[in-house]
Amino acid sequence: MEHYFFDLHFGDEQVVDDEGVDHFDVGSAVYYGQRIADRIGRDADYRSLSVHIRTDEGALLAILTASAGRGLEQRALMGR
Repeated sequence: MEHYFFDLHFGDEQVVDDEGVDHFDVGSAVYYGQRIADRIGRDADYRSLSVHIRTDEGALLAILTASAGRGLEQRALMGR
């Protein structure tokens, strides 16, 4: 298991995750971060939200923003 941190950035504010969460792999951590971005990013006050994922060593792994929506995902899948 690896330990990852999920910092929230919106506007000029940020919330630093000082506890983190264990995940089996990078993919699991990124999926979790995307879920956070999608759930919080739905709120009009937090549309500028980005989730910064850090490793246990402090390295930046990814920066995620809210998904455009299920409609765009469905159209992309149909176009394959």
